[in-house]
Amino acid sequence: MNKIQKLSSIIMAAVLTVGLGINRVYASSTVNVDRYYGDDRYETASSICENGWKTSSQYAVLVNGQNFPDALCAGPLAKKYDAPILLVKKNELTPYTSMELSRLNVKNVFLIGGKGVISQSLEDAIESKGIKVTRISGDTRYDTSIEVAKKLGSTKQIAVVTGENFYDGVSISPIAAMKEMPIILVPKKNFSENTVKFLEGKKKSDAIYVVGGEDEISDDIFEILPDAKRIADDTDVFSRNIDIINEFKTELNTATVYVATDREFSDSLAASPIAAKTNSPIVFVGDYIHDVTSNFFSSEIIANIKILGGSGAISYENESYLKNIPLAVSDDSSYVFTDTIWQNDTYTPRTTVVVNTSAGIKKDVNVTWNISKVKTSNPGKYTLYGKITGTDQEITACLIIKPIPTEIEDIEKEISSGRQYTFPSTVSAKMSDGSTKSVDVKWEYSQQTIKDPGVYTFYGTVERYKKKVKLTLTVY
Repeated sequence: MNKIQKLSSIIMAAVLTVGLGINRVYASSTVNVDRYYGDDRYETASSICENGWKTSSQYAVLVNGQNFPDALCAGPLAKKYDAPILLVKKNELTPYTSMELSRLNVKNVFLIGGKGVISQSLEDAIESKGIKVTRISGDTRYDTSIEVAKKLGSTKQIAVVTGENFYDGVSISPIAAMKEMPIILVPKKNFSENTVKFLEGKKKSDAIYVVGGEDEISDDIFEILPDAKRIADDTDVFSRNIDIINEFKTELNTATVYVATDREFSDSLAASPIAAKTNSPIVFVGDYIHDVTSNFFSSEIIANIKILGGSGAISYENESYLKNIPLAVSDDSSYVFTDTIWQNDTYTPRTTVVVNTSAGIKKDVNVTWNISKVKTSNPGKYTLYGKITGTDQEITACLIIKPIPTEIEDIEKEISSGRQYTFPSTVSAKMSDGSTKSVDVKWEYSQQTIKDPGVYTFYGTVERYKKKVKLTLTVY
């Protein structure tokens, strides 16, 4: 059975309840912590899958759990088909993976890698379950990543990542999955003809990210992709991991953060498609918490931490430390915002708000509202209720829909010849809510001196009034 260990802010004393292979521990904290683990990486991937796909999935992506290169590019493909990533051995469909395929009633499986990575006999075993198998592979890990990219179809952005280690590829995997951006693996230098040809065809992409420093990918890459942007060029994997997250910070939702060991690729890779569902990053942790990782957690409002793997991967000591350092939203009754619009304007509730935090600093956070669209055809005051995403902190928005002018009477004035006339700055208007209101008017002239007797006509404009305001000036 899969095992999930869950920490929630329910009571101060820890209470352990065991049943049906699910362990739940409750502790006092504003951060909820879930741990997905198993006896091995295959069961851990199955546990992650069970959390992300509760009932069924038409598709699944299978990768070799002992061979990272071909697997690195699988995240975006899994996201496109709303599929879990499950692990197999070269010649064995593990019991946990087999059970998940049956539980989800999977109809289509993508095998990532050639027959030297996932054998023909395993492919036959999957087909014997009545599942259609599509193998995506190339002669090398680099060619395989290109074939996976082709399966994604037309994309506007790409990520170029070293194929010689898994750190950068896994770091960007949930982000690439979120953006359905292919991950292209390359060697440090001496790029193959296939790689060069494929990348040259992507020169006009909206964004090309070269992930890692020159130790990972040499500057030769810019001869192929002169407009590419190098990101995360620090020397250690933890700094690069956080640099990658920060590069896409505005697109990510750090209310939920996944935490994986830096020693293995499999746990974090399996979590990539589920992390992409909530636009969440995956953060690496080693035997101890590095400063750059600690600084990230202590500067974010995090409501949910998802630990990937057992205590051998992420220690309980590190888990306890991480859940106690994120920022908390101050319990401040001033989280009331006012938005003012005109009648019939399009209105979408603000997606973020600035809040006070426990550290005394202000933070821009995402908001989930009780309504996504507002009908604005009726003027008046309306109240919207929402919560800061991932928290119980409530916020309120007061929406004022201003009425528009529907009728303004023509103005008639008389002055004697030679006298100066000052145009009125406001006029009386009947409004769409039935009220009468004094509204601002802009004239072609602010003042006018007319010597010759006669009748003169002037026009003014009032905001949101469809007609011109007419003023007739008689000079005698």
